[in-house]
Amino acid sequence: MALSRRRFLKAAGIATTLPASSQFTEPGSSVAPTKSNLSITGIVVHTIKVNQRGNWYFVELQTNKGISGLGEASHGFTAATQNGEALLKSEIAAYFELVKGESPFSVELFRQRGLQRAQASSRTGVTAFSSIEQALWDLAGKVLGVPTYELLGGKLRDKIKVYANINRATNERDAQGRRLISSFQRNAELALKSDFKAVKLAPFDDMKPLKSASPQEIEADIDYAISCTEAVRQTIGPNVDLLIDVHSHLNRQLAIQTAKRLEKTNLYWFEEAVDPQTQLDDTKAITDAVQQPVAGGESIAGRTGFAPLINSKALDIIMPDVKHCGGIQECRYIAALAEAAGDIKVSPHNPSGPISTAASVQVCAGMPNFSILEFAYGEVPWRADLVKPAEQFQDGFLPVPTGPGLGYTLNYTLINKHS
Repeated sequence: MALSRRRFLKAAGIATTLPASSQFTEPGSSVAPTKSNLSITGIVVHTIKVNQRGNWYFVELQTNKGISGLGEASHGFTAATQNGEALLKSEIAAYFELVKGESPFSVELFRQRGLQRAQASSRTGVTAFSSIEQALWDLAGKVLGVPTYELLGGKLRDKIKVYANINRATNERDAQGRRLISSFQRNAELALKSDFKAVKLAPFDDMKPLKSASPQEIEADIDYAISCTEAVRQTIGPNVDLLIDVHSHLNRQLAIQTAKRLEKTNLYWFEEAVDPQTQLDDTKAITDAVQQPVAGGESIAGRTGFAPLINSKALDIIMPDVKHCGGIQECRYIAALAEAAGDIKVSPHNPSGPISTAASVQVCAGMPNFSILEFAYGEVPWRADLVKPAEQFQDGFLPVPTGPGLGYTLNYTLINKHS
């Protein structure tokens, strides 16, 4: 005898647990927010003046009950962007309209309303979207009194391995305009004294563009970058992880040659010798040819952006950024794609402020194929105290916070001082 739908549900023991069909609603319909009609009412963007490399932007979603959630929108535009800060804040305001009046738990509703548009827009647009998505997760955790990672399925680790990116702290230059090798060495040594066990630098940043440089100039620039890498390895010793970011200054042939010359420095990875998004074939050729693990993908948005790299296994390590890839949930989905494809690790890109770091930690806590997390070392001495409790490291790791949401609140006194 055929079972009716109701008899089937009753047999499964769940008929009495389902709400009546009239209680189901389409996305965007008016539903009373959870937790005593709690709803999102406002937004504040805090601008933190850091240095010539750019400001940090902290987004704070406000509710009618006084609870707020935090996200970060730093580095959402380049120095070449006209009116970059005004454009970023305008995009944040536009995406805020998609959550205004909604429940703090409307993460997926927000994603359905705005993610596709954000990923099809500029870096500024997807960064604005991502900051609000982060803030929603923080807000939901704070409302429930649990860490965000609990809402994402729990954690696999209690601490997150981090590396010190000393690039933004290294600014002293010689007469030719190149950053001093001794300055890289000094900052690497300071990072070790600050309890880091891994260091990254970008010694190719002062290279002349390949299209306009002579062969002799290119050779000299590469020689200098290699000398810098070797000097830092000598400074930190053999037991500290050393990572190199090339920032797409090379081509396929030069990248392979350079990586082979760097083999004796025992790199943790060789990052973005070419742009992986626009030069997929070259990226895969480099990865297949060199001994070191190859990382990249810091500027790519969404699963659709990462899929070609993952499916072709063009990288050993992918680097989604919670600020630029679509937020916390999209970062998790990207990591899941990489896990399903095989032995592709994930190291979130994160050369920015403490809120982005906090959001990244929540993602990394439950990520099976996690590798290591980036930390912008030495930009400003007051960074750790911008949040409460202050950021703390121990033996090369950041502890996974046990507090609600992302685990932090803002130190408004210090925020106002540096705004």
